Amino acid sequence: MHDLASRCALATAVTAISIGLPAGTMAADATTTFPTRPVRVVAPFPPGGTADFLARLLTDRMTRVWGQQVIVDNRSGAGGIVGTEIVAKAVRDGHTLLMAAIGHAANPALYGKLPYDTLRDFTPVAMIADVPLFVVVNPKVNVSSIKDLIALARAKPDALNFAAGGVGASSHWAGELFRAAAKIEWNTLQYKGGGPALVAVLSNEAQLMFSPMPSSIELVKAGRLRAIAVTSPRRAGMSPEVPTIAEAGVPSYEFQAWYSVLAPAGVPQPILARLNSDFNALLEDPGVRSAMVAEGAEPIGGTLPQIGAFMQREVKKYAAIAKSVGIKAQ
Repeated sequence: MHDLASRCALATAVTAISIGLPAGTMAADATTTFPTRPVRVVAPFPPGGTADFLARLLTDRMTRVWGQQVIVDNRSGAGGIVGTEIVAKAVRDGHTLLMAAIGHAANPALYGKLPYDTLRDFTPVAMIADVPLFVVVNPKVNVSSIKDLIALARAKPDALNFAAGGVGASSHWAGELFRAAAKIEWNTLQYKGGGPALVAVLSNEAQLMFSPMPSSIELVKAGRLRAIAVTSPRRAGMSPEVPTIAEAGVPSYEFQAWYSVLAPAGVPQPILARLNSDFNALLEDPGVRSAMVAEGAEPIGGTLPQIGAFMQREVKKYAAIAKSVGIKAQ
């Protein structure tokens, strides 16, 4: 997805030129009056996680851009299915959007039947960010490196609790892929979102978590959690002292979470184009970019066809991973 960012500005400019308007200006028609009422962005997770952080950052700015209130509606439950179903069945006019994460692409592989079709019932709006994850441990745990973690897991697998922010969440996939790659075992504790999972690690109910950086970077800086590695292929710019998992002893491992905005299928194409262009422009705003980067998120953007193709690839990818690793809904 990293190539989307480099093509985003060009795609926006080409679109604008093709309709005879300056870059960033929207075509005249129904889009000139959109939105006509408050816009709801459903985050299918509890407050306190990365999806919630990104949704609130963007909706605050978009309220000013559109002159209409843009609100975040946290509707957690069933691995994101509850909130996702709300958007699938919403009025198809662009006023109800979904802040989606990896679980959106993974759920078809985890659940025998969903109340919506992951690809057919949604349409892309904007790719928001790639996000590396910290491997964080409670400071009371005698673990300062990935090698320490592997040694502890092999010596006392029943004494090590791994916190996941729900079946199929990025924290769950990242941890289970690491467990398989490192050939270790631990107890997996499922929580209703990344926020509650972090609370469990802070209290030492669970000893470790793979946590998206925006959710945990301030806790790491404050010394309330210890970051022993990062899941991305390169060290994170905000925490260059933290090694990658590949550097730290599991060379085959890399993982990054992603977040995107989707709409119900059937939203008129001019409104989709407007939404895509406005979100892309917002992701180029220096204030938004700096706020995201400061929390460890990499802004992306991209065209509607690029995002649609990415989603199709991700659904296939997680179907294969679920089969190989053995992740199932509980």
